[in-house]
Amino acid sequence: MTKKTLVTVTLLAFMLSACLPDFEQQAAEYPIPISEADLQATAAVLSQETLAALPTATMLPSETPVVVTATETPPEETPTETPNPVLLTLTATLGTGTVTAEGTPDATAVAAGTSIFAKTPSPTHNPLTPTGTIHPQFYGTLPPHLAYGNITLINKGKVDVYISLQCTTKEGYTTILEYPVKSMVDASAPAGKYKYVAWVGGRQFIGNFSLAKDQDLTITIFKDRITIKN
Repeated sequence: MTKKTLVTVTLLAFMLSACLPDFEQQAAEYPIPISEADLQATAAVLSQETLAALPTATMLPSETPVVVTATETPPEETPTETPNPVLLTLTATLGTGTVTAEGTPDATAVAAGTSIFAKTPSPTHNPLTPTGTIHPQFYGTLPPHLAYGNITLINKGKVDVYISLQCTTKEGYTTILEYPVKSMVDASAPAGKYKYVAWVGGRQFIGNFSLAKDQDLTITIFKDRITIKN
């Protein structure tokens, strides 16, 4: 009898232990309800945390207008052409031997560096021509007893010719002889080194040569060249 009672008690205990998890599971499925005050407090905390986590709006920088000051561009100057003089003026400086033609280079400066005896000078176009009645001109005072030679000027160009001869003697004296050449001119000239500027029908020729004592030189003038021969 006692054994049966122990067996029966053991079986009942085993069955009760098997039913306990199901009871606990049912208790978990039906939790204890939360009060409304706790819910509102929890909601308030969550809303504050949410608001704190939200990024704050950043104000965009306002666009500052840029004021541009207009600058005035000065107008470009238009170069004006200086008209050439109509008349040719020959001037001489005594004692220096400088012949200057208005509108043309200095004869002494142009002739520098050329040979002492140039038979065929290179022509340079010059639209200026002497006007009016032209006569032989002489500049400079020479002492007596200087050595002289002879120069013959011949115009074969059949155009108006005017020639200026600048002489420097071996003693250092300077003189200038100028002649219009219609056909032929025979002139006595002091011996020395010469630079000449000739205008032949509006064209300018520049060259140089030398004249010795008692020497005869012939200067022949064509339209496009000048030759110098003994």
